[in-house]
Amino acid sequence: MQNPVLILGASGVIGAAIARSLSENTPVLLHGLGPSEQLETLAAELKHGPCEVETETADLCKTPDVEALFSRIQKKHEKLGGLVFAIARPFPHKLTHRTDWTVFQEQIDSQLKALHLSLTCALPLLEKQETETRVIIMSTEYVLGSPPVKIAPYVAAKSALTAYARTIAQEWIGRGVRVHILAPGMVKSRLTADLPEMYIEEIVAELPEKRLTTAEDVAMVAKFLMSPEADTLYGTVVPVSRAQRR
Repeated sequence: MQNPVLILGASGVIGAAIARSLSENTPVLLHGLGPSEQLETLAAELKHGPCEVETETADLCKTPDVEALFSRIQKKHEKLGGLVFAIARPFPHKLTHRTDWTVFQEQIDSQLKALHLSLTCALPLLEKQETETRVIIMSTEYVLGSPPVKIAPYVAAKSALTAYARTIAQEWIGRGVRVHILAPGMVKSRLTADLPEMYIEEIVAELPEKRLTTAEDVAMVAKFLMSPEADTLYGTVVPVSRAQRR
């Protein structure tokens, strides 16, 4: 029986797109912060497909919740075939000096802390299998060039997450686990929901292809990174962007 891939943040736009892509030939475990219409709708959709689909909920910022999540998975499946970390938390778009520190802390916790707790518990389920397993960590294109204004908490947290991911990619390669890092461009999601439509239209007008990156763009590259053909890219920050940001 094929080991499932755990998708942390499957209730989000990018996580859901990756789940749809991978579930075509792989069992998937869909994670959300708590029971939600998005998670249940996605699970119902994918259960019509060829592979097994299950749902799990947990607050990844809380150690007991994370430990309980992976304990349940280990008891039922023993091993994981892979893991996708596609967590994102909305934040107020304000100038940096007008942003309260609690917003920075929330972003750091939802990214770096949640990733660390999750990977620490996931390692025994991923390592030392007959075939290599793969982890995909979602960063952002804004860690690769000059970020726009009013997103400092998000960029700071993603920058920390990216540095962590690049380091653990080197540490885990000898354990049979390849860690990949994806850096998507701006995707319409809960993170952009409070941005004025006119602002987004102005951004689109400046892009070479005159369109934003889509969740499906990200999912296609994620599916490639889950294959042996992408193994040499471990630890590399792979951009998936229509913006060609420098």
